[in-house]
Amino acid sequence: MLVRENELEIDYAEEIDPYVETLSKAVVRGNKLQACSPFREEHTPSFAVNLDNGTWIDSGAMDGDWFKGNFTKLLAFLMGVTYEEAETYLIEKYRLILDDVDALTLNIQLEATESYRELSLDDLKMFAFRNSYLTDRGISEQVQRSFKIGYDNKSKAVVIPWFDKDGNLINIKFRNTVNKVFWYLKGGQPIKQHIYGLHFIYKMKLNRAFVVESETDALYLWSHGIPAIALGSASLSTKQEDLIINSPIEELVLAFDKDDAGNRAKETVGNLFMGKKRLYVMPIPDGCKDINDIQSSKLITATKRAYLIEPKFL
Repeated sequence: MLVRENELEIDYAEEIDPYVETLSKAVVRGNKLQACSPFREEHTPSFAVNLDNGTWIDSGAMDGDWFKGNFTKLLAFLMGVTYEEAETYLIEKYRLILDDVDALTLNIQLEATESYRELSLDDLKMFAFRNSYLTDRGISEQVQRSFKIGYDNKSKAVVIPWFDKDGNLINIKFRNTVNKVFWYLKGGQPIKQHIYGLHFIYKMKLNRAFVVESETDALYLWSHGIPAIALGSASLSTKQEDLIINSPIEELVLAFDKDDAGNRAKETVGNLFMGKKRLYVMPIPDGCKDINDIQSSKLITATKRAYLIEPKFL
C-alpha cells in the first residue's frame, strides 16, 4: 500500500484485529472481513474489508464519501484520529529502515519541518449554528457555548473544536448527526498531541478531573459541573501522557467506556500515572456502555462511586 510515497507491506488483519469487537456481527471468510457498517446503524452486514489490500466497501451507504475507501481512512475512523495521524502510524510501523544515510537524514528533516494549518476563532464563524444532536444527549447550552460547539449545515455535522492547553484552536472535529461518521479538518494539528478540555483545567486552575474517551462524555460531565478531559479515543499517546503529568491535575478519575478497549485503557493509564497522580476509578453502571449513557438524574450519584486505586507493592 502506498502511503505518502512510501510502499508499505501492511498486515491488515493484525491492524484491524483490536477493533473487531466494535464491529457488529463481524466474521472473517477467507481474505474478507464482513460486518455491520461501523459508520451507521444496521442489522444486516453490508460492510466488508479486503484483508489482502485493505480496501473496504459499505454497500448500504447513502453517503458517497463513505461508500468505499482505502485502509488509512478506515483505520483513522477506528482509531479516532485524523487521516494524517493514521498515515504517520502506518509509516512509523511499516517503513523499512533506509540504508542510505543521506536519504535518512533528508527524510527526518522533512518530517521535522512539517507544518499545520493555522487556525483562529474566525474559522468557526461559518459554523455558528446549533443542532439538537448534543442537546438531546444531555449537553447543556452553556457548555456548548463555552466549548464553541457549532453546526455545519452543508455536511449535517456537529462541529467540535479542539484547543491546545493555552486555548488556541488546533483542529476541528465534524460529527455527522445522521450516522456515526466523523472526520477532522484537513491540515489541522494531530489531536493525539493534545487533550480535549485541558485548556479549561488550566484556565480554572483545577486539580481534579475525570478522564474519558470521547468529547461527548467530557461535555456531558461538564454539563453537570464535573471537570473532565478527553483523549479522543481509547488510547493515550506519549504527548498526552506528558500533558497530563505537567498539568495542574493532581487527582485523576478514570472513567473509560465499559468494553474491552475501555478496560485496556483503564489499565494502561492507571499503570502510567500510578505514583504520579492520585488515581480513582469510576465504575460504569450496569446497562450503560459509557458516561453519556448514564441517565442525567443518576450521573452525580454514579460519579461519587469512584474509588481510590492504591499502589501495589511486591
